[in-house]
Amino acid sequence: MGFKALQKSDWVNLLIAIPAGIIAALVTIGFRLAIGGIDGLMFKDGSDITRAFNEYPLIVWPIITAVGGVVAGFILHWALRYESRNGKMPDYLDVIDKRLPGIPVVSTLLRSLSSLASIASGSSIGREGAMVQLSALSGSLLGRFTRFTSLHQSDVVAMAAAGGLAAVYHAPFAGALFVAEIAFGVTAVQRLIPLFISASVAVLTVRSVTHYAPLYLYSSAVFSPTPGAIFTVLAIGAATGILGPMFIASIDKVRRAMQPISHPALRLGLGGLAVGVVAMVSPLVLGNGFEVIDLILNNRDLHTSLGLLLLLKIVATAITVGSGAVGGLFTPSLLIGAASGALVCTCLQWLGFDPGPMGLYAAIGMSALLAATSHAPLMSIMMAFEMTLNSSLLFPLMLATAISYVVASRFKASGTYPVLTRLNARFAAKSDFENGTVAALMCPCSKMYLDATLVELVSEGLKQRTRYVYVIDREERFVGVVATNVLATGIIDGSLDKEAPIDPYIEHEFTVLYQQSSYEEAWAVFSSSPLERLPVLENAETRRLLGVITKAALLSKAKDFL
Repeated sequence: MGFKALQKSDWVNLLIAIPAGIIAALVTIGFRLAIGGIDGLMFKDGSDITRAFNEYPLIVWPIITAVGGVVAGFILHWALRYESRNGKMPDYLDVIDKRLPGIPVVSTLLRSLSSLASIASGSSIGREGAMVQLSALSGSLLGRFTRFTSLHQSDVVAMAAAGGLAAVYHAPFAGALFVAEIAFGVTAVQRLIPLFISASVAVLTVRSVTHYAPLYLYSSAVFSPTPGAIFTVLAIGAATGILGPMFIASIDKVRRAMQPISHPALRLGLGGLAVGVVAMVSPLVLGNGFEVIDLILNNRDLHTSLGLLLLLKIVATAITVGSGAVGGLFTPSLLIGAASGALVCTCLQWLGFDPGPMGLYAAIGMSALLAATSHAPLMSIMMAFEMTLNSSLLFPLMLATAISYVVASRFKASGTYPVLTRLNARFAAKSDFENGTVAALMCPCSKMYLDATLVELVSEGLKQRTRYVYVIDREERFVGVVATNVLATGIIDGSLDKEAPIDPYIEHEFTVLYQQSSYEEAWAVFSSSPLERLPVLENAETRRLLGVITKAALLSKAKDFL
């Protein structure tokens, strides 16, 4: 089916994925260069933000992060004022999910500049948020030139977003899965093909333009499935499944606490100041955490305990994101997950277990916690796998990530992406529709006994304003229906005796449903019938009339996922 569908489709649509991936990759490279340029002006060596701050006295650190926050806040305030006049800017995931016409240029650029100011000044936030949004903008602009095809502009945005994320993390499979799993809510082959093309081309572009290497090459260590190792994997899955919702909840608490501060510059400035104070305890909380992950994976000296690093990074990220800084949570989540996995491994080593190299469990923690915060387990598994290129990690990644996702889901907490809440609601509504029976939508109905007269039946039909009146015997068994409109005319003009029995006028062959009939069965019946309501019987043997189901009730049940 997929091959035939692909043959019949417009091949130009697939070719569009190539320039979408190239442009997305160039956008991410440009954003990285902008960060490097600003850090080059601020520091002698701005390649590692956690070390660059050491060039200045400790007391200056909060000033740098606070000034960065103020600048970011003023730019964000500018963006909000623009959006108040021209409409709120939709997130690229909303554009893809709701199939909106495109992404606003000015709002995206202003918010990306705000994110750039936050990132360059050391705020604890991910770079990927602005990079992927800008990549999606490039796809939106490219989509304007594809109106001659059958491709919707939001589909080009999806391609570019997948390419942007793939270029950021050098992970084409995970980039494609991210959009498919979070924005589409499906992994249909027909929709994945252009995403794979765009993501792969984006990574190839990055390889061609920049010095390529896997972000966290960790292929030397091998995971051995010993009982201690399996237990460690299970423990990491459970721990990150609990920690993930707590991390998201801490962000929400900071956001509510800072909500009374209306001006973004003041709010982000205070947030930056607080992050600078936290950084005075450990500079490892600065930035998105990219460099610190490498230290943990390779078991290098952090000069900070894992437990303290984990706590401080959660606090710093919660303050940054909660204050309204524009950016992502991907890399901070990866760092928190790496620290969690390494901490679980260390604790078990203290207890006398020897699960193996700590870096392996740090990588497993990265995937597990990312799934707990993003609610995208497939993407999380492939992200960690593609970043480390360690084939022995695939099984424990799957196990820990699945456990973490299930545990986190039990908390019923919202994830990083609101679009997932809508998709999950649609899925739940569709699942309920597929598994539900008409008994749940059944309502009482009017009915007449078999020994009623014509005038009694017509009076009941006129009172209930129904075309048909259902007829039952004294044991409540459904006999048939009588059409009241013809009988009413006959009684009025005198051609029918109003006291006559109704038996000669009963239609015994009439469409019915049973209480255990599925919604889908009822949908099929209503789709091929002009009737607005159908009688519901107990079963085919007893044929006892229980009530009626209406087309309006069934449509209302289906509207939540249609």
